[in-house]
Amino acid sequence: MRKLLLVLTLFLPVALYGQNRSIDSLKLRLLSSTKVDSTKADIYYQIAVALQRIDPATSTKYIDTSATLVKQLNYKMGMANIVSFDAVRCSLEGKFDSLFFYSQQCLQIAKQYKLPLAAAKAYNGLGIYHWQTGNYSEAIKNHLAALRIRERYKDEQGIAASMANLAWVYFDNQNNKESERYGLEALELARRIDNPTVVVNAMQILANVYGSTGKYDKALQYDDETIKICNREANKRGLSQAYSNMANCYNELKLYDKALQYQQKVLEIDQFFNDKKQISDTYLNIAAIHNQKKEYSVALKWLKQSIKYATESKFKQGQRNAWQLLSTVYEQTGDYKKALDAHQNYQIASLALVNEKSNEQIARMNTRYQTEKKEQTIKLLAKENTIQKLSIVKQKTTITMIAGLLIVAFIIAVLIYNRNKLKQKALLQAQVITHQELMTKAVLDAEEHERTRIAADLHDGVGQLFSAVKMNLNGLFERVDFTRQEDRFLAENTLALVDESCKEVRVISHQMMPSTSRRSGLASDLKNFIEKIDADKLKISLVTSGFKDKLESNVETMLYRVIQETINNVIKHAQATQLNIELRQTKKLITAIIKDNGVGFDTHSHANGIGLKNILSRIEYIKGTIKYHSLPGKGTKVCIQVPV
Repeated sequence: MRKLLLVLTLFLPVALYGQNRSIDSLKLRLLSSTKVDSTKADIYYQIAVALQRIDPATSTKYIDTSATLVKQLNYKMGMANIVSFDAVRCSLEGKFDSLFFYSQQCLQIAKQYKLPLAAAKAYNGLGIYHWQTGNYSEAIKNHLAALRIRERYKDEQGIAASMANLAWVYFDNQNNKESERYGLEALELARRIDNPTVVVNAMQILANVYGSTGKYDKALQYDDETIKICNREANKRGLSQAYSNMANCYNELKLYDKALQYQQKVLEIDQFFNDKKQISDTYLNIAAIHNQKKEYSVALKWLKQSIKYATESKFKQGQRNAWQLLSTVYEQTGDYKKALDAHQNYQIASLALVNEKSNEQIARMNTRYQTEKKEQTIKLLAKENTIQKLSIVKQKTTITMIAGLLIVAFIIAVLIYNRNKLKQKALLQAQVITHQELMTKAVLDAEEHERTRIAADLHDGVGQLFSAVKMNLNGLFERVDFTRQEDRFLAENTLALVDESCKEVRVISHQMMPSTSRRSGLASDLKNFIEKIDADKLKISLVTSGFKDKLESNVETMLYRVIQETINNVIKHAQATQLNIELRQTKKLITAIIKDNGVGFDTHSHANGIGLKNILSRIEYIKGTIKYHSLPGKGTKVCIQVPV
């Protein structure tokens, strides 16, 4: 919950090693520099970044002065630095869309004026944006891009910072092993180059890793060391991170009072920076501790404050987490009505994180509905004024008609509202289905890619080694005169085994190669696959018709894999002696019927098997259907239909 506190350290320019000593040194350089040039603009920028963790108001004054000089000098690297500073400021305020915008702007400047180290800063900012928004693969991609540039230019300060960045991303992606590795490398390099900022960052990564894996003593040891450095360097944000991690450790150890003491220290620092997003997060942590202590009334007070600040700072994850805990607290106190209301707010907040556009459409529809309702009210008042001028008989008739019209209007309004609500629900479901299809495609593509890689490694690596062994053995046997018949028999058997291994590796590599890499088509590929199966164990007949043109690559790949997996299942489980495959293609449909005379199986009890699930996911991906007809002892018939 506290990862934002160290965002600044990930952005720091590599010229700043510490806090007080670096600021004092920079101010001395500023005083001694009388010439208005790019060096002076850089010093103002570096002081501004250093003060950002100590005195934000003064930091703003220095960056404004730097920006003025940059504009006067038309200093390109200075332009990138100012935009990078804006990205840092937005990240600290939780404005991640603005963080993305400024990072992209920094990258454009870097590419336009060929400033590689500025590009590294931009990739760094983009990496943090994707990290904060949960897209860990993109975060790692951008941080690695920054790391490559910094390694190329031997930028040790930047290398250490990039390693720390990668450690944080792996930690949030629950890969503690990689997080610890990068954290230790960052810590070692930061200590060697005497960079307290990255030292603190790396130690807090490791403290989080060890705390999350139950190694509380080790985590607290890093926290203690962090606090010493932060006190020496006036690093308030680093202190906040250490206090927060210590509070989490003590909370897990059920030392709730001690955990609360450290959360209060975190809160004081949040309030110093007036960081409403982090204040809401700290309030939520404090409420969680009181909830574990069964102090529900106190927990409720903190939770309401957390929701207030999360709403003001538009911190949607915080709103969602606070509503979720609030529902739990109300449920524990027996107030089920409020628990239900809180849970509904939690669901609304969760939905907001999933689909922003859907909520915008709902808001527009609600505005339109309210406008129509007001117009109907105005018309009703006008009719009432007219009614007052009519006779008593006419008034009754008119009132009756108006009542009927209102009822009809109300019914129509309800129908329109329900219709729009159903449309929104259908739109949301469609988006969820699209997302699931994209995820399925990614998994299947990754699997095919891995099959190709393994097949290539087998063919080009292991296969070539076996061929070399076979050639060497042939040469050796020609030079060796075997005096005993048993030795000759053993040598010939060894050579035969090596020859058989070469063939087996080649067969396996060809079977694993995806059908898209073959040029002969689905029907021909299946024939080649079947020919490699021992006919003495299983006789297979294949009948194909209608396959004149090659299929779309994804369809052909998926169908080949499904039929291949089905045949392998028959070989492994069915104990069959005969397998018949009928494969035909029409203008609109591809049909595959696979029938064996094996032992059969219970389709209901085996429906959740991994193999059958894999087959089903492939068929669903290409919009097809698959049906199993089988009973124990009576063989199995598989019917597959896929649209062309």
